[in-house]
Amino acid sequence: LPLNRVGALNKIGRAYNTLEQEYEREPTHDEIAKELEMDIEEVSETLRMSSKHLSMDAPFTQGEENSLLDVLESGDNPLPDTSLMSDSLKSEIERVLLTLTEREAEVIKLYFGFDGEHSLTLEEIGEQFKLTRERVRQIKEKAIRRLRHTSRSKNLRAYLG
Repeated sequence: LPLNRVGALNKIGRAYNTLEQEYEREPTHDEIAKELEMDIEEVSETLRMSSKHLSMDAPFTQGEENSLLDVLESGDNPLPDTSLMSDSLKSEIERVLLTLTEREAEVIKLYFGFDGEHSLTLEEIGEQFKLTRERVRQIKEKAIRRLRHTSRSKNLRAYLG
């Protein structure tokens, strides 16, 4: 809490207690501001700034070992279900690629960079298979048409939402 707010917080606390006794209920920020001849925004901001802070590594309750740090999501680690979905999607893609010819499946894998490889251009794939760029494009297009067929793609569509 900034030092310039500590004095204001003490005044607000005293006024709060006085008004609580007088009204026999919790006073509003507006009532406190009028009592202290302060701006209501200043009262609200000071009270907001002084709200209780939690320690990230302190236990939830006495004697318990779990802390807030233990239950907060870490941006570094993927969510368990994300990893599971990714593995499931990879398996489904592999299963669908098995419905293609060996050459079609290989062209698709190389073109889209499956198996952790970077994707290759049609020309690079053509060099590997000793085919022209145009022939590789035709094989890729034919494979994609076959993959779009409902019976092959219905399980993959579930991953698209």
